[in-house]
Amino acid sequence: MDMEPFFQAYRDVMPFLITKDTNEPTRERLQSAEDRERFDDTTKCILCAACTTSCPVFWNDGQYFGPAAIVNAHRFIFDSRDEAGEQRLEILNDRDGVWRCRTTFNCTDACPRGIEVTKAIAEVKRALITRRF
Repeated sequence: MDMEPFFQAYRDVMPFLITKDTNEPTRERLQSAEDRERFDDTTKCILCAACTTSCPVFWNDGQYFGPAAIVNAHRFIFDSRDEAGEQRLEILNDRDGVWRCRTTFNCTDACPRGIEVTKAIAEVKRALITRRF
């Protein structure tokens, strides 16, 4: 299996903390336990691709972002320290983004880390509809 589409989708969702402050921080960016809990499950992703390779939409359409990319976007969309959630949501609002998920739960069942992948995808869909995250 060619893994390049998997890693390209991962890169496309910008899986890193983005802030408007261009200077190096002088101290740790603190976060409350409640804020961290909001995305704690999706921090467990090890990019093994089990969720993506178990996804029937990804099998049939190499353009779909896939569950792993969405999980990694979720991790930052819901991080209270990040300032690019809206931008990531727009990336995932694409026709090959979260709306392609058919909620078969294959991804959740396949995850060796026990991440509730389908739940994370649903939360991203809800954030797109409500614009609250």
